[in-house]
Formats: sequence, C-alpha cells, structure tokens
Amino acid sequence: MTRVPSEAVFAVTALLIAGCARPVADDGSAATAKEGEQGPERSVQLPLRPKNENLVFFDTGPTSAFKFYVDSASLSVERDDGVVRFTVVAKTDTAANVTYEGFRCMTRERKLYAYGRLDGTWRAVSDPTWEKLGTVAGDGYRQVLYWNYFCAPSAHVRTAAEALNALKLGGHPYARPNWSPAE
Repeated sequence: MTRVPSEAVFAVTALLIAGCARPVADDGSAATAKEGEQGPERSVQLPLRPKNENLVFFDTGPTSAFKFYVDSASLSVERDDGVVRFTVVAKTDTAANVTYEGFRCMTRERKLYAYGRLDGTWRAVSDPTWEKLGTVAGDGYRQVLYWNYFCAPSAHVRTAAEALNALKLGGHPYARPNWSPAE
C-alpha cells in the first residue's frame, strides 16, 4: 500500500471544504468580518493562529475520523451581541482543518467567519451570514458544541471562562446527556 504524503491529503481536504463555501476574499489582507443580517453584530477581529498548547479536545462520538479541538485563546462571549465565537481545529493523522465560527445561542444560529490557511493566516468568508444550525452538511461537530458545551438548553455560557470550563469538563454542567433538539 502506498502512503499519500500528508501535505497532499491536507491540500485535497482544504480544497474540498473551501469548494463548499461562499466565495472568499483571497488577498490575505482580510482582518475582519462584518455585520450579520439579523440584528447588530459588532465587527469581528479574526484571532491569531491556533497554538497546539491552547487546543482543548471535545468529543463528537465514535463516527468521525476527525478529532476536534477548540482553541482556548480564541474563545469569546460578547455581552453586546451575545455571540459565542471560537476557532475549531479538526485533525486526522494526515490532515487538519481550521475555521473561525460563532453561535447565537438564543436563535440557534451559526456563522462561519474564516478558514485557516497553511501559512497561519485567515481566508475570510466574504459576506458571512447567520444560518440555522443543522441546515448545512457537516454540522455534526457544531451540533455537539452547541448543545453540549456552549448553548445548553438550561443555560448558555456567559463568559469565555465558562465556555472553557465546559470544554475541560467534557460538557456544560447543565447539558443533559443524550439531549437532542427534537425533545
């Protein structure tokens, strides 16, 4: 069996994911993502490149080939717009994908702000919009983060420290095990 170089696997994976997104600014200068369509959202400053020592694992179950992490340094919960923002790193033995995303817990929406590049910079999504959680293929890890960590049915995280604590505990203390949005 021939082993495919990890750079090739990463490149193909990155291209597949990028092909599913809206067109993005590719000049390397994008530093912010602007206001969403539903209500005021402050201008978003993209975080620094994730560092391995800041990655906190979260379990998505046995069905994914990826291991998922949140960059603790990128976590924020904004009082003015109520949005939980974070960087997700999805890894396999041969590939890694990085995205900067946000949740509106009160409306069960998610937004993708940017994709991480190999050189550590961001590729901002042009005109990022809020979408209902679960309406896009690939929302599996987002469903886990939303329901079990950041937007538990009984209590949404109010601070970055509370969000980080939920990650370290393996779930928000008020999240019910095996809870689903259909209940």
